[in-house]
Amino acid sequence: MNRVVITGGPATGKTSLITELKELGYAIFPEVARSVIKQQLALNSNKVPWLDVSGFSQLVLDKQCDHFKMAKNSLSFFDRGIPDIIGYLNHANQPFFDSLNDTAENHIYDFVFILPPWKEIYETDNERREEFFEATKLFKVINDAYIRLGYQTIEVPKLTVKERIKFILDHIK
Repeated sequence: MNRVVITGGPATGKTSLITELKELGYAIFPEVARSVIKQQLALNSNKVPWLDVSGFSQLVLDKQCDHFKMAKNSLSFFDRGIPDIIGYLNHANQPFFDSLNDTAENHIYDFVFILPPWKEIYETDNERREEFFEATKLFKVINDAYIRLGYQTIEVPKLTVKERIKFILDHIK
């Protein structure tokens, strides 16, 4: 089984790659954080990253663990992985909740591809509120989180979506 994470700071093209991989017939798991933010905003909850990053992160972790378990015997692509939560909490200078480290260590991905900050495609929206400077800092803390857990991250060059997909698939084979 190959569990493949596509990660990086906000607005680097992760979702575009995941969408294209789905079109190509691969099993994909979309970004959990965006759906949790939308859900929490609809509930008028404070469990959003700009108000309660720890509470928000616990909700994200639960769904990411569900996605991890759902990946069955086929090549599966994840828009972010569990170690991303560690990066975000480090960025916010927040302590980890009890289960986070153990969960990250027990849910192992086979490949981690990281997309670097890309100013030309960067946009904010209702769920993505960080400015570009913050996105560059997030890229670093996310990459560091994976490296500290023993992963070798593979930086994906700034290319077209199809060229990035080829880059990723060539590395997996």
